Amino acid sequence: MPRASADPVSPTSPATSATASPTTTATTAATPTTSATPTTSATAPSTTTTTTVAPAATVADCSTATLAKTISSVTLQLSDYFAAHPDADAALLDATRQSAFAAMSQFDNYFKAHPDEADALRGIQAPLAAFKDRCGLQVAPTDALAVLNGV
Repeated sequence: MPRASADPVSPTSPATSATASPTTTATTAATPTTSATPTTSATAPSTTTTTTVAPAATVADCSTATLAKTISSVTLQLSDYFAAHPDADAALLDATRQSAFAAMSQFDNYFKAHPDEADALRGIQAPLAAFKDRCGLQVAPTDALAVLNGV
């Protein structure tokens, strides 16, 4: 007896899960399978599977326009923070006038001595970090923009 086989969709797979997030879906009919084991129950001629498609908004969220808006928002908040905290502003600006190695050491020492300020600045920069993680950025936006100096 010939045996046709197909990989059935698991009832616990994300495509059929009742807890899947709402997204655009496409429905297709699956090819019926024939079993080598005789059964007495009737088999439905086809089954329906659902294919999940990522929402289009995800692509727009990773656009350079959205990146620029995120950078702008973070920069404005950093500006406000440093205007309200002149000691932090002076210490970090002085560090940036050193070599990269010395500056990193000064930043590290400053933030170890001022953990509340470090936490506040991490909070301000969180939207940019989230954008980088969500969109898979491997290069910091400021590094990418620095290339323009050589063009």
